[in-house]
Amino acid sequence: MMLLALAEPDMSREFLFAAPQWLWGLLLLLPAALLRRRTGTIAAVAHPTIRFAAASLRRPRTLAGRLGPLLFLLAALCLLLALARPQWRNEHREQKVSGIDIMIACDLSGSMSAQDMLFSVQDERGRTRRVPVDRLTAAKHVIAEFIDGRPNDRIGLVAFAGKAKLCSPLTLDHRLLEHIIGGFYLASADVFGRERAGYIREDGTAIGTAIAAAATRLHARKETKSKVIILVTDGVSNRGSISPTEAAEQAAELGIRIFTIAIGRDERISRYTADVDTFDSKTLKNIAHMTGGKYYHASSGEKLQRAFDHINRLEKTEATRRTLVSYEELFPYPLALAALLLALGFALHFTLPRPAP
Repeated sequence: MMLLALAEPDMSREFLFAAPQWLWGLLLLLPAALLRRRTGTIAAVAHPTIRFAAASLRRPRTLAGRLGPLLFLLAALCLLLALARPQWRNEHREQKVSGIDIMIACDLSGSMSAQDMLFSVQDERGRTRRVPVDRLTAAKHVIAEFIDGRPNDRIGLVAFAGKAKLCSPLTLDHRLLEHIIGGFYLASADVFGRERAGYIREDGTAIGTAIAAAATRLHARKETKSKVIILVTDGVSNRGSISPTEAAEQAAELGIRIFTIAIGRDERISRYTADVDTFDSKTLKNIAHMTGGKYYHASSGEKLQRAFDHINRLEKTEATRRTLVSYEELFPYPLALAALLLALGFALHFTLPRPAP
């Protein structure tokens, strides 16, 4: 089947021949056109002179003689095209998506600079090794992968430290979200002691304010049935005008589920107490429980990835896809043209007959 595809965002159109085997007949038309002008065997009469018959020996040229064979040849061409059944194949794709609104709240407090998140990577020789990265780098990497895997969901961003900042409202422009996440940074100082303020200048951990800011954005969209907050933090709430529990209670009343992820582990005391948490796991568990979400402890890069993978499986987006295919037959056009050419050819042949020599 021969085809030519033309693509559009929600449909595609293909030109094809349903019976392309008839197109082989086109190969017979070329020799027929070449042999049409070839003269056959000429009868001869012995005579001492033919000057008296010279005027009658010239081949007569008339309108019927010039156009008639050409019209019949073109009619045969059109007839073969009609037999091959040219047609447009139209494919319409319909997609009905029931997406989920997700607000991601990411901690940008100073403690997110701790390099205790291990990722397994391969070097240039193909060997696997464990590489430590800071908590913020790990969170940015895994959150970006999570966003990329949910193309049908509206996702927004809230960053928080001593206060919460709305970085992006709910949007389907996931490239914009990934660009914003890539711009998250923490406070730092150079070798000369010059300090650089972080993405959020006020240090601290305002978990309650972050939940409230995310819940406000989710509540504004009345038509969405499933609303989720993913909270990524490594600390204990010590800033903000609303406590995490109060914010979670209000979110639960609005039908918003909160998934809490405690990222990192405490290695500041000694290697014998490396699993001591710096975050308030009790409060984070309580937040997840009262809103119908789930609590995760991500003490490594792999565990952080597994936490987001588990959320991804729990919060499924319903998408219904339907494809409608229709065919638009085009053979009547070459068939009508073939009939017209044949009619003209016969009309020339009978109304303007070729004179005899």
